[in-house]
Amino acid sequence: MTRRRVAALLAVVHTSGFIPATNTQPSAARALHAAPPAPAADQTEPCNVVLTTTNCDFDSLAAACALASLWGNDERFNKVPTHVVMPRGAFPVVQRFLAYHKHVLPVRGFKTIDGADIEALGVVDASSAARLGRSKKWLENCQSLHVYDHHVGGEEGEDNLFAQATEVVSEPVGSATTLIVERLKDADVSPSVPEATLYVLGIRADTGGLAYETTTARDAEALAWLLRKGASQAAIAEFGVERISGDQRKILATALRTVESRHYRGINVATVAVRSKGYVPGLAAVVEELLELTAADVLIMAIEHQNGLDLIGRARPGAATVDLRTVMHRFGGGGHARAAAAAVPEHDRKAMGAPRNVLDVAREYVLGQIPAEPTAAAIMTSSVVTLKDDATIADARRLLDAHGLKATTVVDAEGLLRGVLKMSDVSKAEKKGQHTTKVKGVMRTQVTTVSRDTPLARLEEILVTTVGRVPVVEDDGRLLGIVTRTDLLRLRNYYGGSLERSEGMMELAEAGPGS
Repeated sequence: MTRRRVAALLAVVHTSGFIPATNTQPSAARALHAAPPAPAADQTEPCNVVLTTTNCDFDSLAAACALASLWGNDERFNKVPTHVVMPRGAFPVVQRFLAYHKHVLPVRGFKTIDGADIEALGVVDASSAARLGRSKKWLENCQSLHVYDHHVGGEEGEDNLFAQATEVVSEPVGSATTLIVERLKDADVSPSVPEATLYVLGIRADTGGLAYETTTARDAEALAWLLRKGASQAAIAEFGVERISGDQRKILATALRTVESRHYRGINVATVAVRSKGYVPGLAAVVEELLELTAADVLIMAIEHQNGLDLIGRARPGAATVDLRTVMHRFGGGGHARAAAAAVPEHDRKAMGAPRNVLDVAREYVLGQIPAEPTAAAIMTSSVVTLKDDATIADARRLLDAHGLKATTVVDAEGLLRGVLKMSDVSKAEKKGQHTTKVKGVMRTQVTTVSRDTPLARLEEILVTTVGRVPVVEDDGRLLGIVTRTDLLRLRNYYGGSLERSEGMMELAEAGPGS
């Protein structure tokens, strides 16, 4: 029996459940995924194929199935069936989902496809052929290549798929699935409940449940549409949380004992090398857990196994300048700025030697992306609202109300810092009728201060654990400026450019007696 005949029989079994005359699949899935009658042994089996990445995650699987659905309703593509192929492996949680749902999805095995039969080839969630594994050879057979990826810009080098593609859809959203779900919505193609559920799982996975910094409003809108289409919350709850296996727990325990950390320019970079007898899937979950347990800003794990050496990296938003995608690209991998991985090529392993050496090289790439740590002088607000120490409580009330402040610094005639006056201090004095009392008798003189050279790490420690704003002074006590929690949030880039400097701190304003 020929290979193509076997593939045709597998397709019939897949869609009909061994009962050719009856199809028990939901109508939407049947319309999209039903296979044509088996061809004769000497005929070809033309088809379209959509590829996931190797070690397929939910976003890659969901985007691939969504594109297959889109093509199944597009006259340019639906003359032949569209199959989804995973070149090599999948995350454990994805494998568990497929164990329950493969019969309602257009998924086919790699060996059931003859590359010569492929008309349109789709690639999702990847811009480099290096992420396609053994299916990379199909790029030479297909009549047209269509790439859908949310990693804008693509990968550099000869494996760049954007340069080869007939069609490129690359837009800055949090999930590749979002790009295709939007097109399903525009084409008025309603997914089945299992499909909608898978698409939700895909968007959730690559946006961290809308928590990652690359998440956009478009991702949230796509999720809302899928929920309106009936995506199952029960299934999302069941399959949306990755369970750590026994093998993963062993690796996590080993990693916790051997992880090495280096504090560099205010960023904590952790690295760890582990070894396993065989390939253990889903180690990204272990790296994410390790990142939380070590409180590192950046963590890279090297995993040596019988099939090779893998690198997996994760970074927090606070490490704003670190781009792990660039780091992993140097080892033939890719991903996102905050989450990336690579299967280290054999020639790199031989050149660098032990896995620890490879890890050290990766760490140096990370350290090279970290700029000099900012100091108080670089981030402080230098034009500060101040109050003269001979001003009255009435003067203080007018100043605080005018600028919307809860506190202000108090200086003498030479501009030397003498204390801090809070709104609560003013209110207490007013209740005692001390409206004309000088603020020097009410202000707080025990004030935490920093110098212009104080590094960011120390500033962060003060602002987060003690006071919300800290004055910056010269050695002689002259007030230079002030650093606030708002300055810290802006520096960490948690809110982009939407945070302005603290209200009331932009203009120089001095209140003296009677002002």
